[in-house]
Amino acid sequence: MIFTGHEEIGHGTGVLESLALLHGEDQENLFFKAGENVSGRLICIPGLPAMHEWELNPQYLPFIPPYMTFISPRLNNMIKHVNTLVFCTTSEMEPVSTSSLRNAFKNPITPFFIGPAVDLIPPHQLDPDSPVTQFLDRAYAEKGAHSVIYVAFGTTFFPLPSSISHLMAVVDEITKAGFRFIFALSSASAKVEKSWMDGYVKSGHAIFPEWTPDSNSRTPFHYFLTHGGWNSSTEALVRGVPMIFWPFIGDQPTNAMQIANVHDCGFELLQVRTGPARSTAYRNGTEVEITGTEDAVRVEIKQILELSKGPRGEHQRINTRILGKIVCDSLGPGGSGDAVLEKLGSALDLS
Repeated sequence: MIFTGHEEIGHGTGVLESLALLHGEDQENLFFKAGENVSGRLICIPGLPAMHEWELNPQYLPFIPPYMTFISPRLNNMIKHVNTLVFCTTSEMEPVSTSSLRNAFKNPITPFFIGPAVDLIPPHQLDPDSPVTQFLDRAYAEKGAHSVIYVAFGTTFFPLPSSISHLMAVVDEITKAGFRFIFALSSASAKVEKSWMDGYVKSGHAIFPEWTPDSNSRTPFHYFLTHGGWNSSTEALVRGVPMIFWPFIGDQPTNAMQIANVHDCGFELLQVRTGPARSTAYRNGTEVEITGTEDAVRVEIKQILELSKGPRGEHQRINTRILGKIVCDSLGPGGSGDAVLEKLGSALDLS
């Protein structure tokens, strides 16, 4: 819906729609040209709180605008010829959004909600001799459960060089709050100072692997600092780990809003926003000013970490476990996702 709009509430949501009209523009100016057309109007996506138009794109990513100018008009044209859509979510998790989809487009569609593509049981067991396992075991022995924060932005996204100072500030505050961290550097664009990493490794407070196999299943994890991709988010839910979101674009901002704001299974960082979104955020009728300074980032993450250690954090952990169980039940035998997947197979003559 962030691409096509919703028939019942109006068309387009701003920057993606405007990008589709800028085919001939110089690529270097695409984002800024599109940003000029992004307003502060409040938009409403069924099932989510109201938000400013610019909040759907909280990070400036130079490779996104050229891609979106190519894909947006094609996607809008394609949806005119679609009568069936498959969604990797459950009706229990998003009841309002799923109910609204039948009338979301000009032509009626048949939606299939088959559930997230997440393994209910971790497919890989950590090697007991691996550095990651040893780090987790040591943290658990020395500091107990919920003593490690897992940091990962996936294989595609990573804060740009202009935001690295914000990233370092966030991570610095994690250790100051008494936590250790695992920072998975999976993306080819993951560039942080080696001397900075070495300092944490030598102190025993951190480890920087390129990849960790389903680490969220481990007991020591306190929270998961994530870009908010759907696979990462639903995996964390199923493993019972609440999240701190740093979303970039696409479905990530709405994933963060749904999981953190609607279900209260985590927090979202606002002061790290860049581009048009570095202005204000609309939260429950209040305008939150985003200054984007390093000091503001530090204040925000300090508050989040302090809350995470108290009753609010425990409440979010309980919410996460319950929502994760809802997802698991949906995917299990006889669950809603399992039943819909069987119906989809019949509709495609696969059964």
